[in-house]
Amino acid sequence: MDADTPRRHDASPGQVPHDLLATAELVAGGALRSRDRMWRAGVALGRPLAYALPTTGAGSPPMAGAATLLLCFPFDLEEMPAGCGYRKIELAVTFDDESLRALDLQPGAGWAGPDGARVTAFGLGRNRLRWTFEAPRTGGTLSPDGRWAQAVLASPAPLTDVSGRVQVRGVIEHPLLSGTRAEGEVRTRDEVPFSLTRADVWAAAPLAGRTPRPGAWALTGHESIGPPGERLPPGRQHLCLAVDIEKYSTRGNADMIRLQRSLLRVMRAACARAAVDWDACGRQAQGDGYLLVLPPETDDTRAVPHLLDGLAGALAAVNREPHGGTRSPLRTRMRAAFHHGIVHEGDSGYAGSAVVELFRMLDADPLRALLADDQSTDLVVAFSDRTYQDLVPQGYEGLSPVGFKRTDIRVKQFAGVAWIRSHGHAGPPPPDLTAPV
Repeated sequence: MDADTPRRHDASPGQVPHDLLATAELVAGGALRSRDRMWRAGVALGRPLAYALPTTGAGSPPMAGAATLLLCFPFDLEEMPAGCGYRKIELAVTFDDESLRALDLQPGAGWAGPDGARVTAFGLGRNRLRWTFEAPRTGGTLSPDGRWAQAVLASPAPLTDVSGRVQVRGVIEHPLLSGTRAEGEVRTRDEVPFSLTRADVWAAAPLAGRTPRPGAWALTGHESIGPPGERLPPGRQHLCLAVDIEKYSTRGNADMIRLQRSLLRVMRAACARAAVDWDACGRQAQGDGYLLVLPPETDDTRAVPHLLDGLAGALAAVNREPHGGTRSPLRTRMRAAFHHGIVHEGDSGYAGSAVVELFRMLDADPLRALLADDQSTDLVVAFSDRTYQDLVPQGYEGLSPVGFKRTDIRVKQFAGVAWIRSHGHAGPPPPDLTAPV
């Protein structure tokens, strides 16, 4: 394989699937001369994120009868040597199905990024789309952070799969050997193909009256606001799992994006190990954390130990992976908490005292301190007193009281008891963790 050819990143057996579609070097084009090359540029293309906007009733599987789709294309620009920078970057997407039409493009005209980048978008009503990010002023450059582009697509027929090609072009500013500076065109040598099947697509619904943004789409149904006096939504007993990533806010933008992708993969891998139906769970993303509300029929005695082993195994796999061609100097580590209680599905998320107690345990200083002090593990866990007494001392396989410490928890107005311990990696993940996320 040529060194300049985009490299596909697929999961190898027994590992968590990779979140990258491909990494590619940006090679010289136009008048940019290789003998003047004191720069090196590249791009990491994330796997497209897909959300089916259902036209059928609630609970329909993703893409079943759906003719509208939201696709988000994340990508990371590689940092360049000192004195070099990106003046302009263009992301071009071409869909193989020529009947697809773009109904909306974001970012759109007039949008400005945190670094002041000016954005233009082309392709409304077509199957060939293009976003251009340009530095805000003469002499300025784009920050090499994670970026995204997304489109709402319509099809005249129900969607069963979506495929196409992605290419990145740009203009860089770089020094010459003569001591002067120049601009030159760069691009990925080839278009990078992508393909999404029904299994890759989330069921989603747009937030009414809002401009679509990544993460601003309900993953488990329609967001709605009930009228005053409406009956409460059903409250049912659920096992709940919440996780939070250590030191997330200290990371740069690109690392935050990678961590969010890794978090989703870790959660899905844990469910796969525990034979928990991911699509049957209530799910609520929290940026650096995640809430999983397991189905009422879950066998807690089997699910809890396997979820813990799945989390630990997936974290170990993530921390073995290179990021953008280099091994990340910072490990992905997290806190987890389990609790069982009555949960309601409210208008903007899951509600109930059980959810509050769960997150108070997750945020408690003793659990944070345990993770900070025990550098031999990537995962620490807290059980509520009730969940601990129901499961841990009862002799169930995979659950032992060894290592647990009873701890008083005080967070804001909450006071209670939790049982905490470190949790190590229990072995390799099973083969089904290679399923795409």
